[in-house]
Amino acid sequence: MKGSIFSSLVSITNGLHRDNRQEKDFKYLLSDFKLNQKANNAVFKVNFKKHLNAKKEYYQKLIINETENTVASFVKEFPKNATTPENKYSYTILLNKFDKYLNDIATYINKRGITTDLNNDDNYIINYLKVSVIRLYAELQEQYGQFSENTKFSISEIAEKYFNDETFDISLIEKNTTKKVATKTTSKHKSKPKTSFTFKGKDKSNLLKVLEQLQIKIDLLENRTTTKQLLEILTTDDFTSLDFNIYFEANTTAIRYIFDKLKPQFKNLKLSEIERSNKFYTKNDFELTAQNLSSSKQYTFKEKETIDNIFKQMQ
Repeated sequence: MKGSIFSSLVSITNGLHRDNRQEKDFKYLLSDFKLNQKANNAVFKVNFKKHLNAKKEYYQKLIINETENTVASFVKEFPKNATTPENKYSYTILLNKFDKYLNDIATYINKRGITTDLNNDDNYIINYLKVSVIRLYAELQEQYGQFSENTKFSISEIAEKYFNDETFDISLIEKNTTKKVATKTTSKHKSKPKTSFTFKGKDKSNLLKVLEQLQIKIDLLENRTTTKQLLEILTTDDFTSLDFNIYFEANTTAIRYIFDKLKPQFKNLKLSEIERSNKFYTKNDFELTAQNLSSSKQYTFKEKETIDNIFKQMQ
């Protein structure tokens, strides 16, 4: 099949239903098949029923390779030196591409009578394709959603929007929580994970005033979160003991900039620690990751002057 696997598999004229190769042919193709590693910037992973024959395995691996290549390509599509308009343009192009993939897959499913009976080869392959493109849509939103004014969708909402699937199993696509940890053979002691951002000051009142002004001026937090809760998580000795999370209303570019402005007042307010705390979320319930915050750094944006003025007044 030529072209993108996401398009070619569901081509009405040249799609999966035209592939009449035998099991032995797929075994031969798999004998020299190289599977790509997971993209370093991946946020999600797909959990799917194990393939039980060579045809399913071959097509699943084709889909995996192109999915991981696509996720990895985000880094080039959103370079660190790009301007906000350039990033918005890249986001729109990718979103339109994934939108087309999803609509094409939905059309194919309807026309070919594809079901969720995964014992059937074509059903298995097309359902895996469907889940993979939903993941791509979610990856784009999670990593670069700050560059879009469009409504963000949860994984279940993406499935319902494109496939009218109100019972989509969201466990098929989950956050990738696996972390690569560098180990030293000479080390005998493992350092305990930090559970505090370690506020340097003694008086928290000035910090609270900053947070309150940010809330008033730029709608920093969603209604379900208070400035006092944000203050508590930032200054507590153990954020793991707190039973609430922080939900931001502001865009991720502004959030990243505010963290940068706050950083001198803390010993441990690093992007990696912000992610590891599992306490900070966007208004669409996406967890803020170090990758997401890192890619959100901008030198000019709408709220910057207002934020700068608030911090100056509180010095």
